[in-house]
Amino acid sequence: MDILLVRHGESEGNAERRMQGHLDLHLSETGRAQARALANWLARNAIGWDAALTSPLARARQTAELISNIAGSSTAEVDADLAEIRAGSLEGLTREQMLERFPSFLERPVTDLGDFSEFGGESYEEVQLRARRVLAKLERLYRDPPGRVLLVGHGGMNFQLLKILICEPVPRVCILRMNNCSATLVRMRDRRGHYLGELVWHVPLELMGAQAGEGVAGIFR
Repeated sequence: MDILLVRHGESEGNAERRMQGHLDLHLSETGRAQARALANWLARNAIGWDAALTSPLARARQTAELISNIAGSSTAEVDADLAEIRAGSLEGLTREQMLERFPSFLERPVTDLGDFSEFGGESYEEVQLRARRVLAKLERLYRDPPGRVLLVGHGGMNFQLLKILICEPVPRVCILRMNNCSATLVRMRDRRGHYLGELVWHVPLELMGAQAGEGVAGIFR
């Protein structure tokens, strides 16, 4: 089974450098252009898929729709487990507002990132359970016979999925630049009793000939 992970294009929240989480904002004009650029790159390279799933949040759904319309493969089914990590009281805030209201968040060590329970959002453990539900669904539906599945989601959730797909044990800390409309292909297979993935390629938008926009932008998902 191949899994093609795609992060949404630049959203209105990305452009304003706001923490989004479950805040449901639409793609910016730059984000729409990014999604079209990704779709054209996929089409030029004959990269298709047998099935597609998307986060229910507008920025991901709109990205998935633009990709499907241009690349010509199957349209995406909404899967709630692909939604971005809930960030609680941090959602909608810029870095400056967080520094004023929740300075402890910006002072955290890297080992504590990915857990928003202190602010009324999801805990790290809750996110890991959600990511494993996604993998279990993919295995049940697309492992035998093997197919390729497109997942359109978010920087935070896609990153947690990628760790589970390619690492055993799954590390708490790992660094990977996953900017707007980056595309990541993971090939899953049995490896001595473990169903694990191989990172085949990870392509940023810049290599597809498009404007990168907000890029990784740290905490701004």
